[in-house]
Amino acid sequence: MFIDIKKIMKHFGKRLIQLISFCLKNKIENYNIHLSSYEELDLDNNFFIENAEFILNELLSYIPKENSFNIIYINWNEKHINKCRIERTTVKLVKKATIELINKSPQNFWTYYKPYLGKGYHIFNEIILTSLLSMPPQYSDQIIDYLITDFDKNIFDYTSGAEDQLGLTEEILKFHGNTCTKERLSILEDKIYKYISPYAIEWYKQRIEQNKTKKSPPVYWSFWGDLQYKLLQCLPEKKVSKKTKDLLNILHRRFYKVPLHYSNSNIHSGWVTSPVSGKNISKTQWLQIITNSKLKNQKHSKLLEVKDGFIDSSSEAYARDFQTVVQQNPQEMIEIILKNKEYVLPIFIDSLFLGIELSEKLETIDLSILEKLFLEFPCDMKSYRASHFCGIIKTLKKTNWSSKIIEQLIDIALNHFSPELSSNIANKKDSCQTLRNNALNSVKGRATMAIGHLLQENKEFFSQFKDIIEKMLRDKNPEVCFAAMYALYPSYNINKEWAEKNILHLYESDIRTTSFFNSNNILFHLYSTYKEKVIKIVKNCFESEEQELIEIGGHTICEFYIHFKEFEKIVLSIEDKSEDQIKSILEMAILYLDISKYKKIAQKIILTYKNTDIDLQFPLSKIFNKRYINSIHDKEFLKELMESKVSRKLVRAFVDYLEENNNSIIFYKDIILQLCENILQMKLEDLRQEWGLEDHISKLIISLYDKTINTDKQIADKCMDLWDIMFERQWRSVREISKKLMER
Repeated sequence: MFIDIKKIMKHFGKRLIQLISFCLKNKIENYNIHLSSYEELDLDNNFFIENAEFILNELLSYIPKENSFNIIYINWNEKHINKCRIERTTVKLVKKATIELINKSPQNFWTYYKPYLGKGYHIFNEIILTSLLSMPPQYSDQIIDYLITDFDKNIFDYTSGAEDQLGLTEEILKFHGNTCTKERLSILEDKIYKYISPYAIEWYKQRIEQNKTKKSPPVYWSFWGDLQYKLLQCLPEKKVSKKTKDLLNILHRRFYKVPLHYSNSNIHSGWVTSPVSGKNISKTQWLQIITNSKLKNQKHSKLLEVKDGFIDSSSEAYARDFQTVVQQNPQEMIEIILKNKEYVLPIFIDSLFLGIELSEKLETIDLSILEKLFLEFPCDMKSYRASHFCGIIKTLKKTNWSSKIIEQLIDIALNHFSPELSSNIANKKDSCQTLRNNALNSVKGRATMAIGHLLQENKEFFSQFKDIIEKMLRDKNPEVCFAAMYALYPSYNINKEWAEKNILHLYESDIRTTSFFNSNNILFHLYSTYKEKVIKIVKNCFESEEQELIEIGGHTICEFYIHFKEFEKIVLSIEDKSEDQIKSILEMAILYLDISKYKKIAQKIILTYKNTDIDLQFPLSKIFNKRYINSIHDKEFLKELMESKVSRKLVRAFVDYLEENNNSIIFYKDIILQLCENILQMKLEDLRQEWGLEDHISKLIISLYDKTINTDKQIADKCMDLWDIMFERQWRSVREISKKLMER
């Protein structure tokens, strides 16, 4: 499926964001979903301005919270070969939405990103550093404070595709280093001066050992000074100390035109393309290439450096470009291959299959020609040609394949050898995501998805595939068993009793199988027939150590309580539950606020956790949505919630809600006053830990004062009393409040 972001964003922006959110949440691999280039978007589009928080609420939680360097090499990295994947599009949408959030209300940035600040999460670092460039100068001190808290976790950008890991931090320092206070600048200088990379000793040891081998001329690496040279240059020359100026003079002599640890700018890099890449060459020329026997033993070749990249004349490079041509003209290329089948190199057959699978013109190909291709070039049990064969069958709406093609599919499902599967047979400790990814990306997994597709489109295939599915269920490899779910799921509508028993067997055999898409709904339907077994499965999920399983268990437990009154003790007690368990229950309860029939019981569940010490800002902040809350009918619920312990984490969301519902300010005056009094009783050091809380409380007081100055003197006076207390407690925002009140 191809998605034109620019076109959809213009007319159905929210739906696109929800689609991306859905794909990320359900771990849907997007080799079948292709996004047009994000760079084509009109970044001044009002959608971003009006829906910044909607985008962040939908997408932020699905960005990996990873500080392992493995994430640098996966789809979330800008340097990944396919920049149109959902992952990088998500990052870019979030960056744009965050900048618009800052333009509207800079303080909200700190609230949204509090869970991710200072954690060293690589993808979030890219987003945070990019966003700090848009922050106004009044936040310069706060930004410098953030950066110096932990250089190793906060200042490096590994994923944006930039040639310099410190490039974003350098730009931040050039701006905010010039507008921060003298005291902050002095602390920053000292922090930079004293910084030593945690990898410095390892670099030093490796270099000494390498020099000892004498296999190459001695080379001397620096283990201090690179970072200092890069960052100190960004600080305002007129404001830095003499010590810094003297150090920079020394470092300039040492590092001038010398490659630095944190920079790739001295290394030639760029795209790797074949000599015909981007050229519109004829069918005859392509035939000469794909039958050129000289390429047979030329799998790799020496790269020729050119501007912005390299030219690669290997067979693999030509095969990549041939795949692109196949995508554009699949039937034409199939016919060329079939007419010259004795001479075409095998690598181009594999490219042909992949190009067909990815082609937007797949449905236009004559089925008889595809069948002829499949029979002329049957899949072996080791190559990935079989994967593309399965992908073609799964993607095509047509299902009237001959028996020989179905036999090939069955053979692949049962007998294909997948190294990535056989190497993981004994590993029962893999996470749900690893299990699911292995199943999705294995050839056997793709064969099972093709079988599931055929069953969904044509129930008559069930008799042919029933025994095959049962054999897969008995496979010793957990990934193969998980993959069987893709065939069992559509079988539910064909032979319900048989499908239910086998799905239940998979859930009981390996609890990770419940991470299969829509398992919550499956468990819901299994409950009436297999009550005791289902309850045990749900409990096992909830009591698991894996967050994804806890979430599945919590969601299901909440729904079972709402519908069947099961799990009452778990749902309505705070004791003996982890933060993840509580949040998973609340996430589902919030969704039921939208259903009038279950609204009261959903509110009851939410209020059960109103005085917990756990930070429930997410998901509870989602409550403040017109979809879930009626400003008049739900006043008592909101009153109880906002007068509780969790209220201090919900102030920003509450303020935004009141702004959207102008009449609610006076209607909720008693809640506002009580909330403000509660916050004012907090210790000042605790208050300062809650970024933005002072500003939001100030906003509430001013708004209520404005609404009541001419209508309710008692309430207006109470606002002034609260302001006096804020002044006495030396709140940072008190000057701004004073100025605004004096203007009234």
